[in-house]
Amino acid sequence: MLLALVVIGGVAWLARKPVARHFIDDALAARGISARYDIAQIGVRTQRLTNVRIGDPLHPDLRADRVEVDTSLGVSGASVSAIRLGNVALRATLAGGKVSFGVIDRLLPAPSGKPFALPAIDLGVADGRIDLATPHGPVVVHLTGAGRLDDGFAGTLGAAAARLDFGDCRFEAVDAVLQVQIRDARPSLTGPVTLGRGACGGGQVRSARADLSAMLAARLDSAQGSARLAIAALGGGGVVLRTVAGTVDFAGSVRDVAGRIDLQSGNAAAAGITAARTSIVGQYRYAGGGLAVDARARAGGARLPPAWRARLDPLRDAGAGTPVAPIVAKAVDALRAAAVSGDLDARFSTIVNAGRGQVRVSRLGFAAASGARATLTGGEGLLYRWPGGVRIDSSMTLSGGGLPSAQLRVRQAGFGAPLTGRAIVAPYGAGSARLALSPIDFSATRTGATHITTRVALSGPIGTGQVTALSLPLDARWDGGARLTLNPACAPLAFERLQTGGLDLPRSSVTLCPRDGALFRLERGAMRGGGAIGPIRLAGRLGAAPVGVTLEHGEWLLAARRFTAAGLGVRLGTPERQTRLDVATLGGSLTAAGIAGSFDGAGGQIGAVPLLLSSAAGHWRFAANRLALDGGVMVADSAADPRFKPLAARGVALTLAGNAISAAGTLFEPIKSIRVADVAIAHDLGAGAGHADLSVPGITFGPQFQPDQLTRLTFGVIANVVGTVSGAGHILWTPQGVTSDGVFRTPGTDLAAAFGPATGIAGEIRFTDLLALESAPGQVVTIKTLNPGIAVNDGVVRYQLLRGTRIAVEQGRWPFAQGTLTLEPTVLDFGTAQERRLTFRVDGMQADQFLQQFDFKNLNATGVFDGALPMVFDATGGRIEQGRLVVRPGGGTVAYVGEVTQKDVGFWGNFAFQALKSLRYRSLEIVMNGPLAGEMITEVRFAGIGQGAGAKRNFLFDRLQKLPLVFNVKITAPFRQLIDSAQSFYDPRRLIQRNLPALLEEQSKRAAPPIQPSDSRIVP
Repeated sequence: MLLALVVIGGVAWLARKPVARHFIDDALAARGISARYDIAQIGVRTQRLTNVRIGDPLHPDLRADRVEVDTSLGVSGASVSAIRLGNVALRATLAGGKVSFGVIDRLLPAPSGKPFALPAIDLGVADGRIDLATPHGPVVVHLTGAGRLDDGFAGTLGAAAARLDFGDCRFEAVDAVLQVQIRDARPSLTGPVTLGRGACGGGQVRSARADLSAMLAARLDSAQGSARLAIAALGGGGVVLRTVAGTVDFAGSVRDVAGRIDLQSGNAAAAGITAARTSIVGQYRYAGGGLAVDARARAGGARLPPAWRARLDPLRDAGAGTPVAPIVAKAVDALRAAAVSGDLDARFSTIVNAGRGQVRVSRLGFAAASGARATLTGGEGLLYRWPGGVRIDSSMTLSGGGLPSAQLRVRQAGFGAPLTGRAIVAPYGAGSARLALSPIDFSATRTGATHITTRVALSGPIGTGQVTALSLPLDARWDGGARLTLNPACAPLAFERLQTGGLDLPRSSVTLCPRDGALFRLERGAMRGGGAIGPIRLAGRLGAAPVGVTLEHGEWLLAARRFTAAGLGVRLGTPERQTRLDVATLGGSLTAAGIAGSFDGAGGQIGAVPLLLSSAAGHWRFAANRLALDGGVMVADSAADPRFKPLAARGVALTLAGNAISAAGTLFEPIKSIRVADVAIAHDLGAGAGHADLSVPGITFGPQFQPDQLTRLTFGVIANVVGTVSGAGHILWTPQGVTSDGVFRTPGTDLAAAFGPATGIAGEIRFTDLLALESAPGQVVTIKTLNPGIAVNDGVVRYQLLRGTRIAVEQGRWPFAQGTLTLEPTVLDFGTAQERRLTFRVDGMQADQFLQQFDFKNLNATGVFDGALPMVFDATGGRIEQGRLVVRPGGGTVAYVGEVTQKDVGFWGNFAFQALKSLRYRSLEIVMNGPLAGEMITEVRFAGIGQGAGAKRNFLFDRLQKLPLVFNVKITAPFRQLIDSAQSFYDPRRLIQRNLPALLEEQSKRAAPPIQPSDSRIVP
């Protein structure tokens, strides 16, 4: 605009001489310019035109209310020295990077080829306006000012645009008000440039202001200065900056400009990450169409979004119940704390030119308010080049804020070359947990395939216990996509110490071998792989007791979430009271509620409890540190000579929680399924103590079920048992030993024994040592009837059970024929095959009462007998040895009270019977020897025989009574026929029939001496 005004002024000045309108019109017409004007003054120095209109009359390219031009004459001729304009308006167009003023362009001088320079002309503009049409939108430019153009001009230059569009960029309310000063031919511009709103490529700016201070070169081809920025909001690409402020320095031309950037912002946000403040300080250069930046960027008070931090929460419980749990929890807490607030600091440089470029990060640091520090520095840094990709050659350090201290060195020989590195991580602990890693070596190809090797040593809680230095080599491989494998080959697993649930195992090692490709595989989000282990041998302590664990083979598959074990064995305690468990097969799977499965072929023994468990099978569950089993098991006596036969325990329910074992079940005789007892067991593994309670609700014996089907101890002792037994037993054990007791009772039992049948056996027995079958002294049993050959009733036996399957008989008493039958104290040993001796003593037995038991209607007897019946029982049965019954002093009588006629026995028989039907004796002795079930030898000795009341006297008996006779009679007969033999002896009919004919025959042969039976002897 200034040039156009200068030209107009020059034309006016050239026309001063003719001072004629036609001359000016001819000059304009020669250039094809339509113009209207009024000549207000034509002078030697000053020329003034008013109401100037140039161009289309309806739309002139120039309008001015006045134009004044001062001229001067010099050696070189006339020249314009000053131009003064009033209100002037120009129309212009920007196209192809050039500005056109319409027809005014025809008044401009042709390019001279000389460098541009501001003319030495005084210029005054009262109010100048240019309406500039551009491809981006209309711009209105205002100019006011006065002064010499090459030195001294001062004014105001303004520009305003309601909207400017540059492709997809749009700027609204653009305004600039600049103060213009020219000194020494160098213009300077100062003032604000403002922008109401802008949007470009997804970025937005709101309420922006730049306070410009620039100095242009004399040729106007370069400038230097600065712009102080103030932007309310700036955002784009997920980045939002608020209250941006700072300065941008520049020096150079539009083709090559460089300067310094120093910008700060208030709140900032990017991809959900927020910061309280940001800044960028550095250098830039734009040249040849390329941009280079070397700067330092910072973000203070940076925070991860709450949603991101919340994603860490599920990880906090990862590995619950394992040694890694406290470490993961601590690391997650440290990461959450670090994500709350921190400062970012980056040094970077970038070069962009013609679609190519690179960004190099030479340093990247993060300092969290929690104290965590992470820094990437050294080497060539992190380089991103397009095209080309990423290359890294740097080191990273991590420390503080509860995070592990670590150093990482990563190298790449070139773009796309394999990435290799090593990480050194300091031991990391949380509470009693500690993680130590050997140097971590890794490599990765450009496809992302990564290989990592290290050895991990882990200590920490496991369940309610602790593991120390659990170590395992790790060989991890990632294909860069969805496949991750861990340990595809066998690896040793070792630990220094393992303590859990009272279990304490010292240093040991095993070998883990992969199944299904690796110990662990992750493919497209699906977990696979598995492992195998065994055989293993572990030894340690459980509580105060030694323990050993063996396993022949174990396997698990992660995809199926199942595992199996074979040949599992556990030994607890010292050999003399060892608890053992053997499981042939065990299987299980992971469920939402815990671990569950089944087992088979299990057996064992709890401590010193003399019970053997075998053939156990059932199901098990483990959840919340509690093991539960249910199923069935066979229970047998552990003694070398078993005291009872194996029993089947059914409905068994066993739990293990901490150190406590509890079990309950019901014992059955396995063949006939007779319920024997309910059992409840509790055992403390740590203390090695526990108890077992047995409840016998009532075992019924009869023809279908006998005691020898439960125990061999009754075999050959009792048989044909009919009755019930009930009671309860208790077994207690500690590391010091085992105790037991119990009470059992029967209301009435019948049985057969070697000494004869017994009925109505009733009583209660209290065991002081149930396992040893030992009782307290003074146990009492009542016996309704007992018949060892002679029936006795209502007996009472006091006894004590002794160790070794022995019975100490303290005393047994029965009322017996108005007297008593007493079993003398003795000890019966049923532990071995040997003789057992019993001695029954007879006191005050009345003969008549004795005979009444056998219903002898025609036989009457008197006399009181005492004696003893020693009995011996062995494998062949029972027998009497030197049994002896003796009548008390005063003797007794034997009389036949029935009728016998001569027709029954003949003359001589009747003659003898009448004399001998009633006998009185002074002494009588009975001696018995022989088996109870065989031929008993009974010796009967009579002495002092005389006629009793009711007998008829005759010459024969008178003669006999005068002789000192002793009758020795030996009877051989089964014991149970002994009474019949006695009756035949005492019954005169039988006596006469069997003995008198022989006696008379002998008497006829011998007149003298007197008759003496061969088995008799003369008694002094």
